Amino acid sequence: MEVFSFKNSMIEQISYPVFFDRIKREMTEKLTIVIDEFQRLPEDFLDFLHAVKPIAKAKMMLISSSLYFVEKILGTKSPLLGIVTPFEVGLIKCRDVLSTLLKDFDAKTALVLATFIRDPFIMESVILTSNLEKFLTDTITVIKNVVPALIGEIFGEEGKKLTARYEAIMKAIAAGNHTPGEVASYISGQLGEPLKSQDVKKYMRNLSKMGICKRIKIYQKKKYFYQIESPLIDLHYYLDVKMGYTEMYIPLNVLLEEAKKRIPLYYQEFIVNLFAEILNARIEKRLKDEIDGIYLIDRKPIAIIEVKMGKISREDVKKIIEKARELNTRPIIFGDNRISEDNVISITPNDLPTILRNPNTLKKKLY
Repeated sequence: MEVFSFKNSMIEQISYPVFFDRIKREMTEKLTIVIDEFQRLPEDFLDFLHAVKPIAKAKMMLISSSLYFVEKILGTKSPLLGIVTPFEVGLIKCRDVLSTLLKDFDAKTALVLATFIRDPFIMESVILTSNLEKFLTDTITVIKNVVPALIGEIFGEEGKKLTARYEAIMKAIAAGNHTPGEVASYISGQLGEPLKSQDVKKYMRNLSKMGICKRIKIYQKKKYFYQIESPLIDLHYYLDVKMGYTEMYIPLNVLLEEAKKRIPLYYQEFIVNLFAEILNARIEKRLKDEIDGIYLIDRKPIAIIEVKMGKISREDVKKIIEKARELNTRPIIFGDNRISEDNVISITPNDLPTILRNPNTLKKKLY
């Protein structure tokens, strides 16, 4: 086994015995050691970490993308039980990625780019540009190959049969099925075995624990709405469901036109999540009338939000005011045009730099 060591801006390839000897020495020093994809190391390395813990001075970060391995090392028989503290690294915060992009792009362009680059793996392969068609075309090319590899890495140890179940569920979600019952109905018969809603619920909860899916409570119900967390992963499965692009050649211009249909959804979810971060609020959904988001603090709704990628119509305004009145809360409308209406908080993309610099400007409008 070969290991790549990166230290003091120098990288070298070393054998496992050399790596092991080096780690033994460095664990007794006040250092921070990071091991990426550590599940590839021999199992006795975990026993070593257990044994060296009483004399260790170094801090160690163990990084893995394998669900199977993470669950294994946190299991009851693991030598690392009680030694390792799990920490999930999710997508980049909406506030952070948007604040950075606003330094180089106008607000509308920054918003569209931000929806995708919250998942940082894309940054290694595409160039950020205000030419959104080029950016999206490059993104489609990358995700077609990278997403299956990422999913394979996560589920690789689970076996092909179980991985196929998870992928079927992700395709179902990308196709617009967001509850266990809807997903079970959609994939029924696809896997050559019956899957009930309760079976699917277990798999969807696992996807949520892994950070692949986001679980959002349905307002005033003991039910949950599931979405694929990363727009990049969602777009991959959406294009596969709609066009089968992993099975056959589809011209890029055709894929681009289909992908554009998905952008308003990602844009909407980004804005909903962005304001939740700013308000320190929890998001819930209400499916019967497709409220984009309900913001709650201490279980009490403080606002609802309607997001449009373009202009807000008078009919949109009328509907959200009625919904807000029903929930006894304030409506927030986000769109390209400003709305002058009593008790309606109207926000446009051009307002975002000010809100990000001073989040209290939004909070003051609510309270």
